[in-house]
Amino acid sequence: MADQHLIVAKIVAIVVLLLVTLIFCFIPYILDRFYKWTKRPENNAREFKVVLCLLNFGGGVLIATTFIHMLPEVVEVVNALQDCRMLASTPFGLPEVLLCTGFYLMYCIEEIMHFLVRRRQQRRKREVAVDVVTIKEAGEEVVVQTGEEETPKEPNWLRGLGIIVALSLHELFGGMAIGLEMSVSTVWFMTGAIAVHKLVLAFCIGMEIMMAHTRWLLAVVYLLVFSVVTPIGVGIGIAVSESAEANQPSTVSGILQGLACGTLIYVVFFEIVAKNHAGLRVLLSSVVGFVLMFGLQIAIGEARGKSHFTCP
Repeated sequence: MADQHLIVAKIVAIVVLLLVTLIFCFIPYILDRFYKWTKRPENNAREFKVVLCLLNFGGGVLIATTFIHMLPEVVEVVNALQDCRMLASTPFGLPEVLLCTGFYLMYCIEEIMHFLVRRRQQRRKREVAVDVVTIKEAGEEVVVQTGEEETPKEPNWLRGLGIIVALSLHELFGGMAIGLEMSVSTVWFMTGAIAVHKLVLAFCIGMEIMMAHTRWLLAVVYLLVFSVVTPIGVGIGIAVSESAEANQPSTVSGILQGLACGTLIYVVFFEIVAKNHAGLRVLLSSVVGFVLMFGLQIAIGEARGKSHFTCP
């Protein structure tokens, strides 16, 4: 009977996490129907104080998530893997190297996208120039309107992709933590702590993707993926909890979460946090987001207790 109650609790956790995350992901789109943030020119929209404060609140949330929540978990997993001789010991900090690798991986992807966009713009200009010459050779008059040269612009889906990939990996393992719990009370406590943590992230991600003017269909795909990864993680945790290997450290988990940390750091500091002096209110918004996630991390840590990995 106890096992049946435990399975029911985990199934309820799956349904609750899925539904409430979906709701919070799309709240920014509902607010936008009233405040028309995305109807403004993109530059003006991002200068709008309320939007800027919300985006930097999300930046503070992601900074705390990266440095206080994700990175310590990566360090713990990698240290356990090295203690168990599943990874070779290194004369340098392997978790930090994984973080830097993820950072430069995201940097490389963005520069490649900028290069492709720039080359496509140059090809279009050459095609227009050839058309103008052809028309002039035919003896027809042509009026060419010249404007300012376009600067290569980052595709609006790239920022959203970086955030979703990084956080989805992390939330998958967070869901597995719920699925691996062995008591009903701890499942409920963990579900509540992770739910609040994820709902704040869901709102901030929805806000960032909306203000990046990501196409509606692509935005829906991103937010659906982010919403389902934690329930999927719970399901995986339920399956793994039936085996004796539940407490063994995972090499794949350590490497992927390390890369995800670096990806998230790039997105936060290059795309979300204000680059200019935006005022004390924007700074305060970022600090509030950071402190909120810091408090939630304490709650999650108390619910989970100290992790104990066992070597195979």
